[in-house]
Amino acid sequence: MLTKSSWDLALECVEETLEAGVAPSLERLGRLGQLGSLPSFIAALAEGEDPVGLAEDFAQERESLGLGPTEVAGELVMLGRILDRHGQPDSRETLDACLLAYFERVTGDLADRARRDPLTGLLNHRAFHARVATEVTRARRYRSRAALVLLDLDGFKATNDREGHAEGDRVLRTFSAALSATARETDAIGRLGGDEFGALLLHADERAAGAFVERLDARLPDGLSFSAGTAQLAEEPDASDRLFALADRRLYEAKATRRR
Repeated sequence: MLTKSSWDLALECVEETLEAGVAPSLERLGRLGQLGSLPSFIAALAEGEDPVGLAEDFAQERESLGLGPTEVAGELVMLGRILDRHGQPDSRETLDACLLAYFERVTGDLADRARRDPLTGLLNHRAFHARVATEVTRARRYRSRAALVLLDLDGFKATNDREGHAEGDRVLRTFSAALSATARETDAIGRLGGDEFGALLLHADERAAGAFVERLDARLPDGLSFSAGTAQLAEEPDASDRLFALADRRLYEAKATRRR
């Protein structure tokens, strides 16, 4: 049970947070706006509600006001000190669980962001190669099939030079969206750099890989095309780097054929 109202505790938290420079002043919102959902959050702590849900709702609301992860965490830490000062061990225990849940969410977001290409949201070069290496090991252990498809946009450099990088970025996002829509949830797709992409198709043979390429091509708007090189895991079952080398060689051959 709170010995002080949740509104008073929230005001105390905001005032001390601002004084310590932990979070920015949101003067444009007024005093009540700066409080936001803090009073109801403190009341929910006293009720012992689910800390994961509490942390998620609180963080979303504070971030929507313009606070960053460090500032949200700073508010929670400051609130913990205030709860200690007013002798609220039960609320403090729930708050500690909220802090842990929030840190897990933030670190998870950061880890996922580090694995993603910022323009397209696909796996980046390092993450895609790591995923392929993992799946190759798993597929070899269980004797399952997999296909690696490397894809390269046709004429992308000319588009970039002629129409500018903004148009080039739009083309990359369009292709990435089509690639995502074509892949299954079990597949891995990534942007390997520039206009080169990769798709790892699990439980796929040569025929399935060919069908994947055809479906992707059918999704693209007129004027956007690509070349593809495919390698089956069975052709290079011992190392992912050799699987990449084989698919890359076939991609190069496909591009050379299209230029003729």
